[in-house]
Amino acid sequence: MRPGLQNTATKPAAFTLFEVCIAVFIGVLIMLAAVPSISGVIEDQRAKKLFNQFDDLAKQASTHAVMERRPYVLEWDESGVSLHPLAPGNADEARGSGRVDFGDKLAPDLVLPGALVKDPPKEWTFWPTGTCEPATIICHVPDSPWTATYDPLTEQPVYTSP
Repeated sequence: MRPGLQNTATKPAAFTLFEVCIAVFIGVLIMLAAVPSISGVIEDQRAKKLFNQFDDLAKQASTHAVMERRPYVLEWDESGVSLHPLAPGNADEARGSGRVDFGDKLAPDLVLPGALVKDPPKEWTFWPTGTCEPATIICHVPDSPWTATYDPLTEQPVYTSP
């Protein structure tokens, strides 16, 4: 055998128990770091889904108001938001043409900054001109709340999630 060269055939080609334990420990640390971020992503998706359902209802209100040339309102109750004409023509219209149920704990708050009275009714009006009352919707979803501020001229929301 030449000097400086070692015989590799006699060395074992396996990991020691210590090396395997270190690799498992590092894998567990990576998993522990990933679990909270995955649960945060799931909560964000849940909040975004609720926002999208609500925003779709707001778009329906705007579309109905413009197409039918009469005001439509989104009306809040204990567990959700319903859509109906401001002045329903019959019992079917009074029941509403759309609804989003949030459940008792998730029902969003309606803030009407342009209201002329101190405690306005929980109704958000969409006008036949393609405009709406300025409104801020605050949803208190556990671990992932969101806020949407709607522009009165464009009816477009600005979605924020802290």
